[in-house]
Amino acid sequence: MRTLGLRTEDLLLAAWNAAGVPIVALSGLAPIVELGDAPDLVAGTVQLVAVLLALVAVATRPTGSVDVGIPLGTDGRLAFYGPLVGAVTFVSGSAAAYLGLGIDGLIVGTSFFVITGAMVFGNRLPVIDAGLRRALVFPFIAVCAGVFDGFAADILGELDVPALIGSLTVDDTGFGIFIVTMLLAALAVFYASLVVAPRMMVDPEAIAGGCLAWPLRFVLYLVSAALGIGWLSAIAT
Repeated sequence: MRTLGLRTEDLLLAAWNAAGVPIVALSGLAPIVELGDAPDLVAGTVQLVAVLLALVAVATRPTGSVDVGIPLGTDGRLAFYGPLVGAVTFVSGSAAAYLGLGIDGLIVGTSFFVITGAMVFGNRLPVIDAGLRRALVFPFIAVCAGVFDGFAADILGELDVPALIGSLTVDDTGFGIFIVTMLLAALAVFYASLVVAPRMMVDPEAIAGGCLAWPLRFVLYLVSAALGIGWLSAIAT
């Protein structure tokens, strides 16, 4: 499905943000979308599998590709190298805490070599269906989105967001604009690190001009995340 550059996973992520995360948060599966703390076998397993599936996707190339292995540093994917490793560190650390195992260092080290190898030897990687590669990355993105939505809900629960937005037209000090800008910047950093980075490594659309769709995807993400955070904030209160 492609409408205005959007793909099926864009709409799935929006639905997950707006409705899926709040539903999971109300269920016994809430730890899946939270940072690891107390032992939880199910949450730890889900988060660990999500990381491993993402690494499998990165370590392959799409069916029918002839030369997608562009040398390291010659395309925009290099900019997402660090953010992707950081995202893997974030989720694998949570999974390790849930499982009570000191495996986060092993996973992060493995991911470093997998991602580096994928960027350097991309045209020699195993081949799988392009849609399957994107599907393999989605659980990782969904877990990250859920964790962030919960974190943002805790922050926004202390703010009157509608009043803050309304103050933008009357606040001569610019404080309201500053706060809103900081919130948007935080969302943008998260989006680039945990949504754009894994997808770009698996399907570098910017090379084919797909980068024009990212602003629209970001807006869709913001709207759906705001809905989900609103539900979470209401639940928390």
